[in-house]
Amino acid sequence: MNLLDNNPLPKLQCLMDKVTVTAWRLFLQTPDVHATTPMIRGVWGRALRRGNRRLYDQIFAGSNQQGHNLPRYILRPAPPDPNTAPAIDWILFDVDQRHERTLWKAWDMACAMGLGTNRNPFRIREHKFLAPDNSLTGWDSWTLGHVRWPLPGDPTLTPCLLKFDVPLRLIKQSRLIQSPAFEDLITASLRRIAGLAGMPRSTVYGDLMRAAKFVANHTVAEPWVGEKCNLVRWSAAQQREVKLFGVTGTISLPNGPGPIWPLLAAAQWCHLGKGTVFGMGQIHILPYQNRSV
Repeated sequence: MNLLDNNPLPKLQCLMDKVTVTAWRLFLQTPDVHATTPMIRGVWGRALRRGNRRLYDQIFAGSNQQGHNLPRYILRPAPPDPNTAPAIDWILFDVDQRHERTLWKAWDMACAMGLGTNRNPFRIREHKFLAPDNSLTGWDSWTLGHVRWPLPGDPTLTPCLLKFDVPLRLIKQSRLIQSPAFEDLITASLRRIAGLAGMPRSTVYGDLMRAAKFVANHTVAEPWVGEKCNLVRWSAAQQREVKLFGVTGTISLPNGPGPIWPLLAAAQWCHLGKGTVFGMGQIHILPYQNRSV
């Protein structure tokens, strides 16, 4: 058994091409309110639920064929930029374009409903499509198979640092994984993509998972360096604060990620683990930093 015999790329590419992504960056104007992403998410969810309950159940709440919740969106803060702040990234997965008009109407309603204790109206002053390389170049929909490796050089061999600034919440046997291994990240990414693609229990998924684990176990990875980091979020559905336990930190790959790199590139968009709708589990792929120097 060797890495070439277990190259998961062909089947992985096919799986990723099954997940359609439509992503926008929304540039906001929020007078007299320090708007947070959970705050904006909450008012958009209420507006969508009021305007179209069926669409809300499909996208905001979400469910797959196994009956597990699988929301089809992510709302997350846009990269810091004093010239465009505040701004958020709004990402949809496999949402029929026929529903987009209704979704934008929900945004109009949310703007009128307002933010904060005084319900101050806000507005989306501009929105732009996000391309697979995270640029604002006017792409429409694309698939996860189009995602780009963010560093120069051959993605297979490029040393890199995998960083989680916001909490990562991976659960194993009902417990939080406090020091994730590289295999844990790969397993979570593949499980997430397979769920979005609607094939979490297929034969192809099982074969792909075995190959991905094999590659991950034969990839040189330095131990996790990080700490616990918990978030408190308001749940409109439960009408109470919810504490989300997670970890932040890094894993370094001094010899590169090998042929499994597309899973990491895709995780930049679909995130990993629990709480993805809150922006949790977002991965940043950065140049490698030699800790021994």
